[in-house]
Amino acid sequence: MVVVPAVKVRAERAKTPENGAPHVLEQVGAATFSDLVRAHFRREHERGNGAARLAEAESEFSESLARFEAEEGKLAAVYWSTQDASAVALTVGDPRSSRNPIVDTDAEVRLHRVTDWVTKEAEPIAELLHDCDVLAIRVREVLRGTSERIAMQWLYSVQEHALGFLERSDGHKLAAEKRFVARQRQELARIEKYYLRTGAKAGRIVYVSGMITAATAIAVVCAVLAVVLETSSHVWRSGTEFLLLSTSAGAVGALISVLSRMSGGDDRFSVDFEVGRPLLRRLGLYKPLVGAVFGVATYFVLAAGLLPTKTATDNQLAFYGVIAFLAGFSERFTGVIFGNAERLVSGDEAAPPQPEPAPDAEPQT
Repeated sequence: MVVVPAVKVRAERAKTPENGAPHVLEQVGAATFSDLVRAHFRREHERGNGAARLAEAESEFSESLARFEAEEGKLAAVYWSTQDASAVALTVGDPRSSRNPIVDTDAEVRLHRVTDWVTKEAEPIAELLHDCDVLAIRVREVLRGTSERIAMQWLYSVQEHALGFLERSDGHKLAAEKRFVARQRQELARIEKYYLRTGAKAGRIVYVSGMITAATAIAVVCAVLAVVLETSSHVWRSGTEFLLLSTSAGAVGALISVLSRMSGGDDRFSVDFEVGRPLLRRLGLYKPLVGAVFGVATYFVLAAGLLPTKTATDNQLAFYGVIAFLAGFSERFTGVIFGNAERLVSGDEAAPPQPEPAPDAEPQT
C-alpha cells in the first residue's frame, strides 16, 4: 500500500537551490531512490503551481518509479514529505529462490530513506532515523521470511511517524522533539528485543542446516564405500566396516546432540547469530566432522586394546557403532575415554586397589 499525504504542497516552504532541483543531504538505500524522491517533489511542485510542465514532471516520475522498482522491487509502503524532497519507503524485491533455490527462498525486504532539509534542524530525530537504519541492516542480514517482514515494517512505521511529526510541527522545538524521540526509542527498543529473540532462533536454524548437510554427506559417503568394499575382493576390507560405521555414527551423534539441546526449551545451546548466515552455516558443517573424528579415534583406542572393556554383546559391529555414536554425542564421554587412554599410554595409571583381607573366622563352638 502506498501512503501519500493529502496536504497540498507549500511551495513557499520548499528549499531548493537556484536551478530548482532539491539537494539531497542524506540517503540510505538504493541510489535510484533519491532520483525518485526528487522526481516526486518536482511533480508535486508543478501540480501545486498549476504549471504547464506538469505532464513532463509526471512522465519523469513514472520513469523514475519504473526504474527504481525494477532494481529494488515493488514499493510496499512509502511516505512522501509534502514540504521537502524527503521520503521513507519499504520495498519487497524478488524471491531469493531465483538466485539460490536451496538456501534462501524468501523475498528481499529493504528500507530506503532520503532526508533533505526536513531533518536539518532536528538533530534528535536525525539520530533516531540513523539508529533505525542501523537496526534495519542487522535485520536484513540475519532474519528471513515473516520475521524479517515484521521487523522491517515496524522500523518503517517508526521512520514514517518521525517524518510525519516534523511535518505536523510548527517549527523546530527541541523539547517537543526530545519527548517524541524518547517515546519512539521505547518502540525501537521493543523492535530490537524482537530482533534479538527471532535472530537467536534463526541462527540456530542456519547452524543446524549446516550440520544436517555435513552429517548427511558423511553418512552417504560411508554407506557407498561400505557397499563398494563389500562387493570388491580387496583383502584389506576386513575391519573397514567398523571404521566406516564409527565415522558415520560419530557424525550422526554430534548432530543428535545439538538437536537434543535445542529441543530442551532452555538456553543450553546458543550461537552468535550476528556473525552472519554463511559463517554460521560453515560452523555447522564442522561439527559433524569433529564428531566423526571422535568416533574414529574412539574406535582405534578400543581396537588397540588400550582400555579394558567388557561388551554385553558378541556383535562387535553394534558395539563399535554405539561407542562411536556416544563419542560424537557427548564430549564428556570422549574426554573420559581419551583421558584414561592417555594415562595408560604414559604409565600414569594407578594400580587397581588390592582387595581387603577377609576377617578371621570366629571359632566354632
